[in-house]
Amino acid sequence: MNERFKEIGAKNTNFVNAHGLDAEGHYSTARDMSIIARELLKHEKILEYTSIYEEYLEKNDGTKTWLVNTNKLVRFYDGVDGLKTGYTTTAGYCLTATAQKDNFRLISVVMGEESSEARSSDTVKMLNYGFNTYKINTIKTTDEILGKVRVEGGKQDYANIVLLDDATELLKNTEEVGNYKFNLKVNSIKAPVKPGDIVGSAKIIDGEGNIIDEVDVTVKEEIKKANLLDYLLRNIKVFASGKSVLKQ
Repeated sequence: MNERFKEIGAKNTNFVNAHGLDAEGHYSTARDMSIIARELLKHEKILEYTSIYEEYLEKNDGTKTWLVNTNKLVRFYDGVDGLKTGYTTTAGYCLTATAQKDNFRLISVVMGEESSEARSSDTVKMLNYGFNTYKINTIKTTDEILGKVRVEGGKQDYANIVLLDDATELLKNTEEVGNYKFNLKVNSIKAPVKPGDIVGSAKIIDGEGNIIDEVDVTVKEEIKKANLLDYLLRNIKVFASGKSVLKQ
């Protein structure tokens, strides 16, 4: 677990147990908790559970136990659908929360609060500030083709190149959206290759020529490895077009 934390950039976290109770050498930071939460949110199914406010657990004898989410904001703040509350004597009342409005998702972290009411109140203030101050601009989505690159040994000769993830930027609500271009750099692609395989990168360049980010790119469609029949049919098409397949 600690090795995984370091891999994702949570460098100031060390767990000595799995339950999170106070122990010597067991610690984390607000920043690291936000990084861990961001990684967890890549598994979107988790929100199906963290967004539940209340549920009844039916026992074998037919009786039911009422379970209530300790994150009250799931019910009382529009857009909150997670993520994790906590309390220990040393850490106080803590809450790592997340909320989404339209295509804009925020993560907030509070620690060391004196009560559950205080952690909810401070979280609301942070989320309100975030949603009222900032916005997300989608520069380019994964559906938009960046270019076409040749594929060696594939059933198709060329692959459409797209972003691995949507390219976005955080702006203040008062800022205007700029114009951007993409400088594509793709490695030699050999079949088979499928969407999700990283085949290169793209530099995002603003209107002043500054590189604001470099992101991974992949292929839009799966391209399987060509077989002997594919090569035969390809040569027949070349001959039919009157071109020679022999290199000079």
